[in-house]
Amino acid sequence: MPVRYLARMKRFFRLVSASLIALAPLSAHASQAPELADLPTEVEGPPAPATEPVSAQEEGLEASASFGDQIESVRWEVLAVGAAMTATRVKDVTKGGGAFHFKNEGWFGRNTESLGMDKLHHGWKTYVLTDVLQSMIANRTGNPRKAAWTGAALGLGIMTYAEVLDGFTARTGFSNQDMVVHVAGAGLSIVRNAVPGLRDKIDFRMELKPQNLGSRLRLIEQLADRKYLIATQLAGFKRFKNTPWRYAEVHVGYFGRGFSQGERARGDPLRRKLYVGVGFNIQQLFAEKPKSRVERLAKGAFDYIQLPWTAIHY
Repeated sequence: MPVRYLARMKRFFRLVSASLIALAPLSAHASQAPELADLPTEVEGPPAPATEPVSAQEEGLEASASFGDQIESVRWEVLAVGAAMTATRVKDVTKGGGAFHFKNEGWFGRNTESLGMDKLHHGWKTYVLTDVLQSMIANRTGNPRKAAWTGAALGLGIMTYAEVLDGFTARTGFSNQDMVVHVAGAGLSIVRNAVPGLRDKIDFRMELKPQNLGSRLRLIEQLADRKYLIATQLAGFKRFKNTPWRYAEVHVGYFGRGFSQGERARGDPLRRKLYVGVGFNIQQLFAEKPKSRVERLAKGAFDYIQLPWTAIHY
């Protein structure tokens, strides 16, 4: 028998079976029987099986796979940052280093090494690292929902590794205070990226003087030129987004002075300052969604850097 007749017979029996199935529940109500036009004319195959509920174990495996995929998406960047952390500390660890030890560095007291500026630096650095990794993971995997947590885990892991290396360095040591601010920086990034719309409203930034870049190698000297601040952007609020107020920001920040070697040599007094102010939102000079990579990177940098002379602080 030709193949085409077999195909037609198979299709005919499918149609009959489907019709009987459709009419069976209605046999007791003949008056309500459906019209022939309402019956299915073709059945492609058996119905798909019902989806079974996913067990907790299966959900855990899916979540684990997703986490692994996200780590895989930034593996080279994580390795590069880890290598940089190792390179900047290997000399202190191998030459002049010692047994692992802790060091109580204090917080923002006048008897601390930098009046707390190093603590804000550690928190800001972890925040930036976590935030950048989150953005990269979200863009590469298309799953921003969990990218904030994955970025935080990776960022905090890298900074913990660096802190452990400091524990073998004679001049520093493992600081519990540093670990607290590392966790705080990663946590701020999680909240900023997990809460809808908050990323457009809040930034944690560092302000520095460009003329001193590269002229001071020691961190303690660099911190004497910096400020750390939280910026609230009015452009992130619907009420101000399409008004001239979108160019304005509200700042709350802190800086310390008089602790560096150069300042002490000049006899500058110790000074701690918690300040407020208003600033100019430079990001509003860029397109809302920049098309070029250079423009995107430039705009993104101002999430973390506050240019001097663009704000008035009190």
